Order: sequence, then structure tokens, then C-alpha cells
Amino acid sequence: MVDNLGTMVLEQREKLRKMEKQVGRRWREKRRGGAEARLESENAAMGARLSASEREVEELKRMHSALEARVTDSENGNTALEARLNASEGMMEELRRENADRPKVAFSAGLTNDAYVGPFNSVTTLVYRRVITNIGKAYNPNTGVFTAPVRGLYYIRFTAMGLKGPQSIGAYIYRNEKSVIFNHQNNDNGHNRFLSNALTLELEAGDVVYMRLPVNQELYDEKSSNYSTFSGFLLFPM
Repeated sequence: MVDNLGTMVLEQREKLRKMEKQVGRRWREKRRGGAEARLESENAAMGARLSASEREVEELKRMHSALEARVTDSENGNTALEARLNASEGMMEELRRENADRPKVAFSAGLTNDAYVGPFNSVTTLVYRRVITNIGKAYNPNTGVFTAPVRGLYYIRFTAMGLKGPQSIGAYIYRNEKSVIFNHQNNDNGHNRFLSNALTLELEAGDVVYMRLPVNQELYDEKSSNYSTFSGFLLFPM
């Protein structure tokens, strides 16, 4: 009976060990299952974060591509603007050279200082001695003659005044030996008389232009007023 009891004790101990092993195994499995669940949860969270990061990276790539496209467009625009600027600067430089090379001719002179000129017994060349402007030195105040320095189109103008009196006033513009303008005004009312006229002349280099006073007529001038003047300038060479 003792032997049976010992055998039963051994069997119970064996069963207890088996039960302890089963409990231990189940406990470990449970722990392992919990860890796996946590890992799966963490992996899911990390996957979600990774997906969000990947979407953010794609958005940044898209934004970067758009920015590169805008930069390229800006660079192309800057290149076009630079080309236009270079063209404009080239044109300006060409105009500066043309303007620097272009002859500069302009003159204006008053007839006299507070005095009458005329009348004379013959047609007389008027000498405008009081130089106001003489760019290019083409006007000679000693002879009253303007000499064209280059072939071109010139603008020529005069003004004239006569004081009160019975005399009429008149004036010619001559080119070389030929009159190209004659203006005349009678004094019917005893008041001061005024004349002015202008024209453009195509002149060859060396052609001369000057003013002449008709027979028995007179002009008047004052330094402070410049009533009677002779002027001209080069419009453009030809």
C-alpha cells in the first residue's frame, strides 16, 4: 500500500510538473503574444508615419519641380530681357556714334546795335555783325555770308523791322548768286513794320547763303531786342 501511495505521489508530482510546464508555456506564449501585438501596433504606427513621410516627400518633390520650372522660366525671361537690353544698348551706342560723327552747324546773328541800316542806292548785302550763336563757325560776321560746310538740308530764317516813317521795308535771301526769297511791306499807316520768313534749302558743301537789302529801303535793330536777325542750322546731312 505504501508502494502504491509512493507511486501515486510520484504520479501526482509528475502531473504537477507537467501542469507547471504547461502553465509556464502558456504564460510565455501569452507574453510573446502581447509583445507581438505591441510590435504589430508599433509597426502599424511606424508604417503610417512612413506613408505620411513618403507623401510629404512626394509633395516636396512636386514643389521642387514646380520651383525649378519657375526658376527656368525666370532664367529664360532674364535671358530674353538681357538680349533686349543688349540690343537697346547697341542701338544707343550706334546713335551716339552717329551723333558724334554728325556735323553740328547752327548760327544766329543780330544786324546791328541800336541803329538803322540803309537806305542805299543799290541792292546791298546785309552784314549781321552781332553774333548770337555760331556753332561750327560756318557764318562769317565780317561778310554776312553763311557757307555750308557739308552737303545737306538746311533751315534758313530771317526777321526784320522798320521804324515809323514813309519808307517801306524788304529783304532778300540769296543762295549763291540767286534770290530764293523776297519779302516786302509798305508803310501805309506810319507804324513800325515787321517781316519774317523761312525756308529749307538743299545745299552743297561750299554753297553760300546771305541776306540783301533792296534799293532805298532800311532796317532797324536793337541789341536788347534783336528785331532784325539772320539764322540757320543743318537739319541733316545728305
